[in-house]
Amino acid sequence: MIMQCIFAFCAIISFSVINEAPKKCLFINGVLGMAGWAVYLYIDRTMLTATFVSGLVLAVASHILARILKTPVTTMLIPAILTIVPGAGMYQTVYNLFLSDMDGALSSLVYTIGAAGAIAIAIFLVDAFVVAIKKIVKKRPQTD
Repeated sequence: MIMQCIFAFCAIISFSVINEAPKKCLFINGVLGMAGWAVYLYIDRTMLTATFVSGLVLAVASHILARILKTPVTTMLIPAILTIVPGAGMYQTVYNLFLSDMDGALSSLVYTIGAAGAIAIAIFLVDAFVVAIKKIVKKRPQTD
C-alpha cells in the first residue's frame, strides 16, 4: 500500500508538471493524489463506495486548499482525482468489444460508468455544499 501511494504521488506530480500547473500547487497535488489513492485502498468495501468516499475527501480537500493557496479549485481537483478515474475499466470495455465479448464489455462498461458517476456525484455534492455555505454567509447581516 505504501509503494502504491508513493507511485501515485509521483504520477500526480508528473501529470501536474506536464499540464503546467502552478508551481505552488505541484507538491500539494501530489499529496492530494496520494491521499485519494490511500483512501481508495483503505476503504475495504465495494469499489463504488471506495471511489465515492475518495472523491468526497479529494473534493473537500481541494476546496479548502484552493482557498488557502488562492488558486482555482480545478488546479487541485483535476490532478487529484486522476488516481481514482476508472481507466482500467475503460480499457477493459474496449478490449472486450474488440474480442466480440459483449457480456464482458457490458459488465466492464457498467463498472466504469458506476465509478465515474460516483466521482461526479461526490464532486457535485461538495460543490453544492460550498455554494450553499457561500449564500448563507452572503445573506448574513453585517454588524459593525
